[in-house]
Amino acid sequence: MLTQNPPAKLLPLEIRVLKTIRDNAMLSPGEHAVVAVSGGSDSTALLLCLHALIPSLGCNLTVAHLNHCLRGKEGDEDEAFVRRMSTELGLPYETESIEVLQQASAAKQNLEQAAREKRYDFLQRIAEKVGAQKIAAGHNRNDQAETALFRFLRGSGIEGLSAIHPVVDGLVIRPLLECSRGSILEYLNQRGCAYREDSSNTDLRFSRNRIRRELVPYLEKNFNPKLVQTLAREADLMRETWTLLEAQATEAFNEMARFIDDGISMKKEAIAALHPALQKQVLRCALRRCTGSLKGISLANIEAILSLCRHSQSGGRILLPRKALAMLQFDDLLLLRKAPGPCPGFRYELEVPGFCHVAEASAAFRTEICGFQERSTAGDYVIRAFLEPSALQTPLIIRSRIAGDRYGGAGCRKVKRMLIDAKIPLTLRDTLPMVVSGKDVIWIPGFRPAKAYRAGNGSETSIMIEVKTDGCD
Repeated sequence: MLTQNPPAKLLPLEIRVLKTIRDNAMLSPGEHAVVAVSGGSDSTALLLCLHALIPSLGCNLTVAHLNHCLRGKEGDEDEAFVRRMSTELGLPYETESIEVLQQASAAKQNLEQAAREKRYDFLQRIAEKVGAQKIAAGHNRNDQAETALFRFLRGSGIEGLSAIHPVVDGLVIRPLLECSRGSILEYLNQRGCAYREDSSNTDLRFSRNRIRRELVPYLEKNFNPKLVQTLAREADLMRETWTLLEAQATEAFNEMARFIDDGISMKKEAIAALHPALQKQVLRCALRRCTGSLKGISLANIEAILSLCRHSQSGGRILLPRKALAMLQFDDLLLLRKAPGPCPGFRYELEVPGFCHVAEASAAFRTEICGFQERSTAGDYVIRAFLEPSALQTPLIIRSRIAGDRYGGAGCRKVKRMLIDAKIPLTLRDTLPMVVSGKDVIWIPGFRPAKAYRAGNGSETSIMIEVKTDGCD
C-alpha cells in the first residue's frame, strides 16, 4: 500500500498543511487527534500528512473508520484498506458498522444528512473513548468552493456562504482546507500511496455530484477558469464577515436576553433598535440557545418573527419548526422551546367557612366569617378580599376563566380586558384562579373585589377570602 518511506524533507502539501494547522491553532503539542479516514483520496492524504507531521506537531493520532453499510463488498474493502494502512503506519485504529439506510428510513431522514450525523456521532464517541481533543476531517479547497456554490444556489445567508470552517467548536479541524484536489492527488502519487474510489461519487442523482462533475466544469470553461479559487476566497471573506457579525450579535443577545421557564424573553424595542443584519442574527442566536440548534429554522422563520414584533399585538404568535413558538407578550418577544398546550380548565367549590387547594394555580384559598374590626387589612386585595355576605351565593366557586367573563356580572368590565390592561401574561391567564358567585366573577387575587360584592363600611360582618401560594398545605 505504501510503496516508499516518508521523505526526509517535508513535501509541498505537508508544508501547506503545517501552515494551515499553525495559522488556525488546530493542534497544540501533546494533543490527541482522531483522524476520520474513509479510504478515499482526501482522507488518505490527510492521514499520511498528519503522520509525517507528528515530529513537527508533537501530537498523537488515532484512525477512525465508519462503515455505513451502503455499498456492500465495496464498503467492506474500504474498511480493510484503512485497517491495513493504520497498521503499516503503526497507529491505533477504531471502526464501527452502522446500517445508515435502515436508520434513515425509520427516521424518515435524508440519507446524506443521516450519514453525516451518524459519522460525526461516531467520531465524537471515539474521541471521548481515546481521550482525543480534536477530530480531523479531510475537506479540501474544492469541497469549500462546491459547498459555497451549492448553498448559494439553494439560498443561504452569510453563515451558509462562509461554507466550511477550518475549526468548528474547537473540536473538528480541517487541515486540508487550503489544498486543492489536484495537489492532493499529486501528493498521493509522490508518496506512492493508493486510495479507494467511492462509486457513489459518480451518482448524479446527488446534487453535490452534479455540481462537482457538471456545473463546476461548465462554469470554469465558460465563465471563470479559476472558479474554485474564486469561490474559496469568497467563502473566506464571508467567514470573516460572519465571525464579526456573530460576535456583535452574541454581545447584543447577552445584553438583552432574559431566560425564562422553557425559553427566552427579549424586549421587542431592543430588537428594533438593532441594524437589520444584527436583528436576524440575534434571533438566530436566541433560537439556538432556546431550542438547542437551528435545525429547520429558515430565513422565512426569522423574517416572520421580525414581522410579528413590528405589526402584531400582544398575544400574537408564530409556530416554528420542532414545535417551538414565538409570541408577543405586551412589550416582550418570547421564544419558547415548546408551544404550550391548552391548559385544562378547573373548578372547585369553596364553602364558608372552608378551605380549598387549587393545584392548577399552586394556591390555597381559605374563607371565614369576620366582623367589622377584623377588616383592618381590607386594602390588601393581592391576597385577601372582604365580601358582603348578603350578596353572595354559596358555595362560592373557584375556577379558571371562561370566554365572556365580566367582573361583577352583566354590564361590567370584561375580565379579558382587565387582564390585558394589567399586563397579565397570556401564558398565565388560563391558570389564574377566579372567585365566582353564581355566574359572576367577583374577585381575582391582585385586583379589588367587584364593587357590587365588596363589604361596605356599614356591614357588621363580612366573608373574608384569603389566598396563599407556593408550598401551601
